[in-house]
Amino acid sequence: MTDKRERSEKFLNRELPVFAFFLLLSFIFWYLNELSKELQGSINYPVRYINPPRDRIVTGDLPDKLEMDLRGPGYSILKVKLSGSRAPVVIDFSKVAPRRIPGQQPRYYLVTSGLISNFSKQLHADFDILAVHPDTLFFGYDRLVTRKMPVIPKLKVEVPEGKKVIIVADPDSITVTGPQHMLEVLDGIPTRQRTFKRMDENFKSKVPIDCPEYLQTSQKRVTLEVTVAKRSGSTSGQKHPREKRAAQTQTQANRQGG
Repeated sequence: MTDKRERSEKFLNRELPVFAFFLLLSFIFWYLNELSKELQGSINYPVRYINPPRDRIVTGDLPDKLEMDLRGPGYSILKVKLSGSRAPVVIDFSKVAPRRIPGQQPRYYLVTSGLISNFSKQLHADFDILAVHPDTLFFGYDRLVTRKMPVIPKLKVEVPEGKKVIIVADPDSITVTGPQHMLEVLDGIPTRQRTFKRMDENFKSKVPIDCPEYLQTSQKRVTLEVTVAKRSGSTSGQKHPREKRAAQTQTQANRQGG
């Protein structure tokens, strides 16, 4: 009885890997056969927007990916799904005809079904793009303007009692390019928030500009010159020389912080 059991175990141990191999092989052949058939699927594909009208910038929450419904050979759909780095499809505003939405503020829309043929050419697709979601893109155009705007220091400095802090940005203003309606509501461009504790001496610090992505600035960092001075008595009308230079910037900083 024991010999028979041992022979059975040896047979299983020898035949099980062979069985598993042929099972895996049959699955591979089945899967390859399925991939040769026509299948449907969807994919989120990156998109890039280029060439708005001259001196204009595109505004609105345009998606950075579009969902595409695909139909075609399974292997081609699988290939595009597995591709690690996908060059985005491009929407060229100089080659499309968006329609205007009636209203005071110019707004436009673009029906994505009209872009399917162009997307197929860009992707060199051997599958069909059945639909693109969202089915409509809404956006606007704004004037692209350039203005010089003050730098607003966002610096918190802790100093001993009886001392005060004077902060001057160098440069105290920078050139900013962006949508007109955005620049009109800004008092200035703030720096990143920084905190310095127990400071008793003058110092300088290079601080990045805290600028939204839709704005371009002439520089990314400014130098903040910090002077720690004695606080003036109530009878003295004298101001520290740097305090005069920083007056306008400090006022805007306080407004921004409030």
